[in-house]
Amino acid sequence: MVPFEFARGETISLALDAVEGGVAGVTSVTAKLKVVGPGGSVVSSGLGTAFEVSARAAAGEDPGGWTLTIGAAQSAALKPGLYRADARMEIGSGVVITDAISLRIIEPVSGS
Repeated sequence: MVPFEFARGETISLALDAVEGGVAGVTSVTAKLKVVGPGGSVVSSGLGTAFEVSARAAAGEDPGGWTLTIGAAQSAALKPGLYRADARMEIGSGVVITDAISLRIIEPVSGS
């Protein structure tokens, strides 16, 4: 899994597309970013960094969904390294957790 790369101190913005049924049946979406522990397969314990989640309406070929954002100030507090993120969606009486994605936070040349 090739990680998405973001510089520490920049806004992190990801799109989570509604694949089936649109956004109407989803009652709650939360998403977190956690640092990857030694060995690369175990995500560290702890609360992680929460994404701000905003709904995105369908338009043209865009199926709609959600935009997941970590602001520049929160990003500046992250240490360079490998992270994983996923989202938790409540749909009716069930819960779906997305596949995790990898992100690499790098130290920017221009500073943060």
